[in-house]
Parts: sequence; structure tokens; C-alpha cells
Amino acid sequence: MGIASYIIPILFALILHGGLLLLLIPHWFQQEDPYHRTPRHIQAQMIDLKALSNQENLQKKFQEDQLKKAEQEKKREKIEQERQEELKQQQRELEQKRQQKLEQQAEKLQKEKKQKAVAEQQRKETQAKKLAKLKEQKANELARKIAAEKEQKKELKKKEDKKKLEAKKRADAKKKLDAEKKRKAAEAKKKASAEKKRKVDKLKREDAKRKAQEEKKQQEAERLAAENTAKRKAAAAERANKMRAEISGYIQALIERNWRYPSNTRNGMKAKVLIRLFPSGEVDSVEVLQSSGDAAFDKSAEKAVLRVGNFPRVREVDPLFFDRELRRVIIEFRPEGLRW
Repeated sequence: MGIASYIIPILFALILHGGLLLLLIPHWFQQEDPYHRTPRHIQAQMIDLKALSNQENLQKKFQEDQLKKAEQEKKREKIEQERQEELKQQQRELEQKRQQKLEQQAEKLQKEKKQKAVAEQQRKETQAKKLAKLKEQKANELARKIAAEKEQKKELKKKEDKKKLEAKKRADAKKKLDAEKKRKAAEAKKKASAEKKRKVDKLKREDAKRKAQEEKKQQEAERLAAENTAKRKAAAAERANKMRAEISGYIQALIERNWRYPSNTRNGMKAKVLIRLFPSGEVDSVEVLQSSGDAAFDKSAEKAVLRVGNFPRVREVDPLFFDRELRRVIIEFRPEGLRW
């Protein structure tokens, strides 16, 4: 998009602003002074003829300037169009010259191509003559070679017949020698087979004896291992029972010291409580598994566990023993004491 495309919008904008200016000029000059208003009973109006004349002159001059600018813009547009036409004409001439040059180059290439084709044809004819001459020479040489090869074949056949006769004699002698070798090899193989069988039988007997001894040793080792395992299990069970008794007595003693059962408790009442512990010995939760029928009695059992809150000795036990025996502990609360 060139500069010419902006000329018309600019002209319209200038004309519009000029018209608005002309409409506003009389209003500016005729505004009343708020501090010197004409009394209501006077309706006369003062007009400055000199200012009005100057205003008209300014409007005429502005219009003339706008018209001159419009004419100048039209002239510039016309000049720009002529320049564009001239450029297009130059481009057309350049395109024609380029087309002519391309046609001349194509004609030149066509002529060169024809000349090359003629030269190639002549070269092929010359090569064909040379090839024909070479073929004739090769045919003559081949005929001489075939004749010489026939003579050589006759001589070779005589030599081969002589060699075959000698080879037959050697083959007969070799057959006799091979037959003797086979007989001796069969005898040796038979002896070796018998010796091998004897050795294999001996090895089998020794292997069976060795396996029997190994099985006996393995059975003895398994028996000893079973005895050791049983002893370790018995010792572990004894230690676990001892630990269970110690820990259960320890937990029961702490809970009994903190149990305050209500005054209306009577013999025969019992409540089973599930205590969940952390590995550190702290109480995780308390839950009544079997109610005594008296809410106050059940509540006193729960409070007894919560008063203790922590069993320090629990953190000293083996983790496996804790998971198996102490993570979930059920205690039965009776007026006469606790039961694990």
C-alpha cells in the first residue's frame, strides 16, 4: 500500500475539521461575559464588523489553501501513476528481451545437441569397425588355440591311462594292507572294550559305596540339625513364656494400681478390654470387647488403662515378640483381680 492510498482520507479529514472550525468561530466571538450580562430590558447586540470581516477572510484563505493542497495531491497522484506506468513498460520490455535471449540460447543448445549427436554417431561407427576387426582376430587366435588344446588332450590321455594303471596296482596293495589293519584294530578294540567294561564296573561299585556313605552322613547331619532346631525352638518358647509372664504381670500390676472400680461393684462382674499398644509402649486405643452389664464398671476399666498411658518395658522386648503377643492385649477385669 503506497502513500497515494492515504491522500483521499487525509483530504476528507482536513475538510471536516475545517468545516467544524468555521462553525465554531462565530460561537467563540459571540459568547457573553458572565460578569457583564446585558440587562433583560435591553435587547441590543454589539457586532464587531472588523472582526467579522477578518473571520470571513480567514475562512476564504483556509478554503483556498485546502483547494491548493487538494490540487497538489492530485498532481502528485497523477505523477505517481505515470511513474508506475513507466516502470511497468520497462518491466515488459525487460521481459521481452529476456524471452528473446532464452529463445536464442535454446536455439544454440539445439544446434550443439545436433552436432554432438553427429559426432557420437561417427564415433560409434568407428568403434564398430574396430570391434569387428578385433572379433576376426580373436576368432583366428581361438581356432589356433583349439587345435593346440586337442594335441595336448591326446598327450594327457596317454599319461592318464598310464597313471590309472599304476594307481590300480597301488590300490590293490593298499586294500590288502587296510584289511590287515582292520583285523588288528578289531582285535585291539575287543580287548579295549573288555578292559573298559571291567573299569566301568569297578567305578560303579566304588560310586555306589561312596553314595551310601554320603547318604549316611547327610542323614546324620539332618538328624543333628533337627535336634538343634528342636532345642532352639524349645529354648525360644521357654524364653517367650518367661517374657510373656513377666510382661503380663508387669502390665497387670500397673493397671491394677490405677483401677478405681465403682462402689456398687459386686462379685461375678467381669469385662473384657482390648488394649492396642505402640512399639514404644504407649497406649494406642482401648476398646470394651465384652461388657459387664454395668456402664460405670466398663468405664472404670477403660480409665484404668488410660491412666497408665505408657508401659516403658514394652519398648525393650523383641519386635517379633511384640507383634505376636503385645500389639493387641486382651485383659479381663474382675473385682477380685485382673486376668490376662
